[in-house]
Formats: sequence, C-alpha cells, structure tokens
Amino acid sequence: MKTHRLVPIAAAFLMITLVVISTQGASASVAPPLPSVEGVPAFGNVFVIVGENTEITQLNLSNAPYQLGTVLPQSAWLTDYFATTHNSESNYVAMTSGQFTTCEQQDKNPSFCNQDVPNLFHQLDASGISWKEWMESMPSPCYLVNAGSDANLNGYAVRHNPAVDYADIEGAGGVWSSTNPSTECLSQVVPAGTTGPDNMDYFNANLSADTVPRFNYIVPNVCEDAHDTCNATIPRIQQFDDFLAREVPLILHSEAFAHNGVLIITYDEGNTGGPNPVDPVGNGGHIVFAVLGHDVRRGLYGGVYDHYSLLRTLEDGFGLSGYVGGAANATPINTIWLP
Repeated sequence: MKTHRLVPIAAAFLMITLVVISTQGASASVAPPLPSVEGVPAFGNVFVIVGENTEITQLNLSNAPYQLGTVLPQSAWLTDYFATTHNSESNYVAMTSGQFTTCEQQDKNPSFCNQDVPNLFHQLDASGISWKEWMESMPSPCYLVNAGSDANLNGYAVRHNPAVDYADIEGAGGVWSSTNPSTECLSQVVPAGTTGPDNMDYFNANLSADTVPRFNYIVPNVCEDAHDTCNATIPRIQQFDDFLAREVPLILHSEAFAHNGVLIITYDEGNTGGPNPVDPVGNGGHIVFAVLGHDVRRGLYGGVYDHYSLLRTLEDGFGLSGYVGGAANATPINTIWLP
C-alpha cells in the first residue's frame, strides 16, 4: 500500500479519521496515467456535489456516518480546504468563475446579480465538452426564482444555481433575460428529478443509461444539502449525508465513472466568518473537500486550498484554455493523484 502524508487536524476529528483509515486496504489497480496539466491528470466524467453551511469539525460519526465511514477512507480528503466568502451564492459563483460580487454575497436573485464574465461553463462550451447542472427540486429547466418548501421536502434555491448568473449561459444571444432564456440554459440547467420529496429520478436515469455529460454539477435541494432542518427527526447534516449515501454509490458504480471518473464532494461554505490566517482569501469557513476516482491516491492531505483551487483543478483536468478569475493565481490540487 502506498504511504500517504498525514497532517495535523483537530484532535477529535483526527481520532475519527485515523480509526476509519486504519481499516482501509490497498488501493485497487489503476490504468496507466494519462497526460496531465500541472500535475492534474486528464479527467473523464466529473461529478461535483455541493452541500451547504457546514464546518469540517461539525461532522461526526452520528450525523455524518457515510462521509466519515465510507467517503473518507475511499478518498483523498483535504484537511485545509476553505470556502471563499459568505454567503451561498457568492461561493457557487466563485467556484465556477473565480470571482464574486457584493450582490452575490447578499444572496440576491440572478435578475439583480447576473454578470457577463468568463466562467467554467462557457470554457467547457468553447472546448466542446458537454456539461449539465442537475438541480434537485427545480420545477423546470433554467428556473430563475425560488420554489418548493421545507414542509414538502422540495425547496429549490436559485442562489445555489450559478449557471443562471452568467449572461453567456442564461440569456439568448449572451444577453441575460428573465423572459428569453437561451436554448443552452433550457437544455443544460435542468431538474435532477421531479418536485416530489428528495427526488433525483432524472439524473439517476441518465446515469443508469450512461447518458450523463462529461461535467455534472449536482446541487441537492435545501432539505438534502444540510441547509435547512426539514425533517425534525433527522439533523440537517445527516440529511446531506443520507443524500450522499443514496447517490454516491450510483455514481461510483456507473459506466460513466468507470473511465477516469472523478467525484468531488464539498460544501459551499462553513459557519465561521474567518478569515483564515494562512489564506486571507479563504474566509468562508473550513469545509470538507473529498475526491474519489481511479487516479486518486487515498489519504489525508494538507495544503491550503479554496474554491479557486477547485476551479483551476477542473480547468486543468479538462485541459481548458486559460484560467478565469482567481483561478489564475490559485494553487491546483495536484498532490492527490497517483503517478
């Protein structure tokens, strides 16, 4: 088994992780390495799942048994990963465009906060790489306002949907419009399922049929992303953990994941105000960041990273041209991959 570099973290969290990791066997054999950019291998199909408002130190084996008992020992788990700011919308925009505005920090609707800025989705378009945002409980494609409710377990928050903030994605002809959405937005910013409680049927059906695109940005509804406590008998963090326990095995055992697949699990932000003394940019809280894949070397990894590092790593893994926004100065996540 390859040795992994462990780094200091909070004592209670370290005890949990070491107990879990000690049960992990040797990594499975992997295919020969593909050409890399900045030490990041070429990605096949990529899945990014984003939870909400949780510090890494809030996870324990009671509220996050799947994340700590299953994801952690199978993943590269970053111990010093930070959100960029508060509040939600600005972090989703940061991880897909390398910047954010005061409007987005205030979680206003895209009708107020839309921008004509370079972004990951447009970069993927330019490189001919297919993508979709899968939004759980969104009533219809490219939906621009909130919908659903906690009581019905189907709350959709448009502030968690970054693609609709970008004029060159949302609007026909690259002009943002609440009445004239682009064909691209209608076909690629789509519901993950019905508006029934906790429903991911459309995504799951595409995954089963091997018709998912290369890049899949998956956002649970506000009940399943750890944002709201919608079920009085289940803590909010456990609701996201249950979502992962249901969806992650489907991804990992899919045909799409079998060929250089990468799965990234993270959160938009934590609960603290920061800033982190090591990384002044990372003042959105200390959050989970886990990567699973055939080219991933399992273990705990230090090094300070934030959402701009995620963006740069995706740009490298897809071989995109250039880096947008803060990704240009970010450190790629390149220590976690098998040689």
